[in-house]
Amino acid sequence: MECYLCHKEIKTKEEKYTHVEDWEKEKKLKDFWCHVACFNKAMNRDLTELETQAKVMLAKAGNIFNRIAPQMEKFTV
Repeated sequence: MECYLCHKEIKTKEEKYTHVEDWEKEKKLKDFWCHVACFNKAMNRDLTELETQAKVMLAKAGNIFNRIAPQMEKFTV
């Protein structure tokens, strides 16, 4: 079988590999096999510039929420 990510042959008796399935409710949309090393590299990739900016903004929003949350408790029913 072929690795979905690097397109090289997976030597099933020699290499570590993984099987990935995508599901929507009870319908399988897609499944594929890949080397564990390729999968780990894909999952641990560096963030894009936009993702890095979003991460910073979410952290700031979290800090703001944490400061106002105690005050908001006064207004909950």
